[in-house]
Amino acid sequence: MKGLKWLFCSVAIVATAACSGVDSYRIPAHSVFIDLSNAGLWNTYGVAGYGECRMFSKDKRIPANFPYTERTSTGFGGIMLVYGINGPTAYDRCCPVEVDKDIVLSFDSETFEAYCPTCGSRFNVCEADGVPLSGPALNNHYGLQRFVVVASNGGYIITR
Repeated sequence: MKGLKWLFCSVAIVATAACSGVDSYRIPAHSVFIDLSNAGLWNTYGVAGYGECRMFSKDKRIPANFPYTERTSTGFGGIMLVYGINGPTAYDRCCPVEVDKDIVLSFDSETFEAYCPTCGSRFNVCEADGVPLSGPALNNHYGLQRFVVVASNGGYIITR
């Protein structure tokens, strides 16, 4: 009987942990479209190796020389494009704890993690789809909002 209780408690704990998912949709929905579909644009503004990161913000003109068009949209807080174990992945740069378009994530090139300079939360962006690693984001189960990165004509298009 004692063993049965232990087994039941173990199963209950594992089931509870599995049900506590990550909320990756705290950021207000905004249009996302960056066309890096030709090889020249991708080679200049894309990411090609593990741990490479590139930031985009149409409002702040980041990068300054990027050929933004009327059709280009960079989400709520801008876009962080990183190259991880599954290739290029894009996230909204807005911190899901702060939910303020002016409080954006930075990239730590030594740990390959995104982090919020305001709340201190850290996120795994190269291996685990933007899940929280520490800080208030981990405590509240707030993950990063991901965007679709689609291969096209020797480059990629980032969209919602």
